[in-house]
Amino acid sequence: MRTLPHVPLPHVHALLGAALLTISICAAAAITEGRTANDRGYVSGGIGLEESERMKQMADKFSLQLIVSSRSGAYLADTHLTILNASSQKILDIQLNAPWLLVDLAPGTYKVFIAHAGSTQERNVTLTGKLVQLVVQFAIAEDSAKNPVQK
Repeated sequence: MRTLPHVPLPHVHALLGAALLTISICAAAAITEGRTANDRGYVSGGIGLEESERMKQMADKFSLQLIVSSRSGAYLADTHLTILNASSQKILDIQLNAPWLLVDLAPGTYKVFIAHAGSTQERNVTLTGKLVQLVVQFAIAEDSAKNPVQK
């Protein structure tokens, strides 16, 4: 029978603390922040219940909330998003690795293009200063997911 080396108790607590810190940093790192072409903030995330709840709590600080899902309501990641302003200038052009996007856009009219698995959808959005929620759904073959979009 093999015995493990003796590790003093304070070192064990330090190792456990470091492991927990690493886990919490990794969990928080899934929510990403960035800036649009006109230096406005955005946040993407929403993978898992905890992240989705955090995104919901942050939503009132933004003017546009985008949620991407399948028609059954299963959240989708791996989408490409482009937002154009009324002058057809690219405001945001990113790959989303999460189903939620919150963007702080100035009041105005925008075109939003969302692409997933070879299919692209276009939406026109007018922002007036209040939060606008945009849910974009894609038809997914053999869609059997069980996590519906909650509003």
